[in-house]
Amino acid sequence: MLRHDRLHRVICAAFVLQLAIGASAQAPAPLKFDVSSVKPTPRERHNRLRTDYCRSGSRFAVAGAPLIWSVAYAFRLKEFQIAGAPDWLNRFDEAYDIEAVAPAPADEEQCRRMVQSLLADRFKMKTHRESRKSRVYLLTIAKNGPKLRRGGQVRLNGGVQLNAAGKPDWPDGLTLSELASILSNYTDTLVLDRTRLEGRYGIVLDFSIRNGDDRVSIFTAVQEQLGLKLEAGTAPIDMLIIDHIERPNEN
Repeated sequence: MLRHDRLHRVICAAFVLQLAIGASAQAPAPLKFDVSSVKPTPRERHNRLRTDYCRSGSRFAVAGAPLIWSVAYAFRLKEFQIAGAPDWLNRFDEAYDIEAVAPAPADEEQCRRMVQSLLADRFKMKTHRESRKSRVYLLTIAKNGPKLRRGGQVRLNGGVQLNAAGKPDWPDGLTLSELASILSNYTDTLVLDRTRLEGRYGIVLDFSIRNGDDRVSIFTAVQEQLGLKLEAGTAPIDMLIIDHIERPNEN
């Protein structure tokens, strides 16, 4: 009986060790920049913004931007999906110049993971995720139906967004989920696609982005120009909770 108990304990210990090794093997290793520099933006440059989110391949650079912008980029979230941030993260007069170089050319997802590591190393940032019910806008089909065409050009407020190679970011149009994500940048809350329309569409949309702009509001533009509608609603959304963050020491 004693030998049987001892064998049982050995088997259990081996099983637990195997699980731990398996979990360790599955967890992606943290990606990090080779070198990085973090310094407060000088007062004379507080209103001069510059960003390069690894678009050139291996270099991440931000100047004159509130740190909350880098946090939102790192975790692929909108600013309103971040809670627990101290006031200084949102302030232009406490902006940081951040420059970092990857060990090899990095794609967008790798760059985001390296910025997460930089925030943890240089700002001692600790976070966790939660799903919270929140106010949202639902992108739906308007009464008279959509005014969309398959594929083609995407022009927002008269411009075509270009990538680092000088080519359009969306050469074949947008999915409506991608459009909802873009609209979220102008509504101060998350926009969720509820149209059930599949495929990619050429989008030409012009709307007011500031006081004194004589163009129509984004809500009117979406309905009149695209045949879609932004409706107020509630839904659980992914949130990043900042548990701890510190101002960095200059290097």
